[in-house]
Amino acid sequence: MRTIRICNSFLLLVSLLSWPILVPTAASQDPNVKKICAAEDQELFELVGQVKNAPPAGPGLPATSVQYGYLSSVKGLEKVFSTDDPTQQNEKTARFTFYNESVTQRVIHHGSLLIINRVGTSTIYFNDSPNGDLTTPNPDSFRSGKAILTTSWRHQVIFEPAPLSGHFFVHFENIITSSEGFSMDGQEFRIGKVGDQFRVNLVGDPDPSGKVNGKFAGYAVGLSSHEN
Repeated sequence: MRTIRICNSFLLLVSLLSWPILVPTAASQDPNVKKICAAEDQELFELVGQVKNAPPAGPGLPATSVQYGYLSSVKGLEKVFSTDDPTQQNEKTARFTFYNESVTQRVIHHGSLLIINRVGTSTIYFNDSPNGDLTTPNPDSFRSGKAILTTSWRHQVIFEPAPLSGHFFVHFENIITSSEGFSMDGQEFRIGKVGDQFRVNLVGDPDPSGKVNGKFAGYAVGLSSHEN
């Protein structure tokens, strides 16, 4: 079984006079950029967030759903929060946030369960001045900073609605559509690359305040990685 690793892109040092065409210009070839590679069946990041659903905006239109929050761990990175105080490590200090947009394809009634299929996109942001707000709530506060990763995805929600538990379980299949480098604590990083795949598994409950439809936490693991 392979492991997720931080992998340096080492360049062959050659004479500029004999091999001028080998001088690298692409960011992906920069030996100073550390790449966080998602390998199969190994954890890539952990996340905490909430979901807000909306009914169709009109006849013939699909229901929509947004999910947003922050990353509480990223493999190979130590400073994912702007503070070292663990009691203050939350959405207000998280340097990595995410925002998902999606449409509902279908809802299947299966005994006491609802099975919901959606397709959508996800963006992960890096922000050295975090300002996330899950309590108001303020979804747009999780779209500030630099967009460093985008994916397209499909997910399945298995939901046991009230008056039963209200628990829900979500499984995402993500494909990376763009990946941009970012600078953190004097080092350049890049998460994955276009075409890499990972899955996300979440567990959630209804929001007691009723301001959103649910709160969740979970993790992402790699499915496949294509070396440059």
